[in-house]
Amino acid sequence: MTIDPEQLGQPKQELAALLKELRKRAGLTGDRLARRCNMSQSKISRIENGKIQPSLLDLERILRAVMAPPEVIKEVITLARLANTEWQDLRSLRRRGLEKKQTELAGTGMTMT
Repeated sequence: MTIDPEQLGQPKQELAALLKELRKRAGLTGDRLARRCNMSQSKISRIENGKIQPSLLDLERILRAVMAPPEVIKEVITLARLANTEWQDLRSLRRRGLEKKQTELAGTGMTMT
C-alpha cells in the first residue's frame, strides 16, 4: 500500500472534524462533553482541532457521551487507525521507543512491518 504524501495528516483532520460534528449534533458544548467524559475542556478542544491524537479510551468516552450510532463508531475507529498508523520516520520512532509504538499499534489491531 502506498500513501500519497499529500494525504498525510488527512485522517487525523477528518477524525477531529467528525468528533466535533458529533458533539454539535448531540447538542453539547465542549465543556459539557468534557464533564461527561471526565476530561478537561481544553483536551476536548485540542482533540477537535486536531492538535492531539485521542487515545482509544478517549474515543470510547466521547462516542459513548454523544451516543454515536454503530455505523459512525465504525467510521471513527477506521479513521483513528489510519491516523495512528501514518508514516513516522525511524529517528522519531527510536527516540520514542519502538516497543511503545508496537504496543500502541497492537491496541488498534494493526502491525508494523
